[in-house]
Amino acid sequence: MKLIPNFAELLHEVKLPSPEKCFLIEIGDEKYISEFIDKGELSCTLEELFVWLNKKYKLKKNNLSSEETKIAEEIKKRFPLEKWRVIKIFSDQQKKYRYYKKAVEDVKSRTTPRMNEQTIMTIFSPGWGINT
Repeated sequence: MKLIPNFAELLHEVKLPSPEKCFLIEIGDEKYISEFIDKGELSCTLEELFVWLNKKYKLKKNNLSSEETKIAEEIKKRFPLEKWRVIKIFSDQQKKYRYYKKAVEDVKSRTTPRMNEQTIMTIFSPGWGINT
């Protein structure tokens, strides 16, 4: 798996996709994670995938056979085992930021600085809901 090529650009523009879509599946990855791939994309969360990889291939164990050690090394080369959490945090935080920014902009568009408390509370009544 590798990071999408325009990650830095999307990060800068606050337009990151979901964490799962921040990574591209490379040729050969399906040998290790085929049950998590559907139509060329991950069919699970990033966290589920990496927890499973660690358990399945015993990546945290020290006493592996030579065959298990070779497979573990290949997994460590192919998958960003140490970096995925940072990508997930960036993506999740941007998603929250975009949602809250839309909510704040929507409230701003429905109010004026001179509105009284009673009028302000009506924007939260049924039928006015915040657009997402």
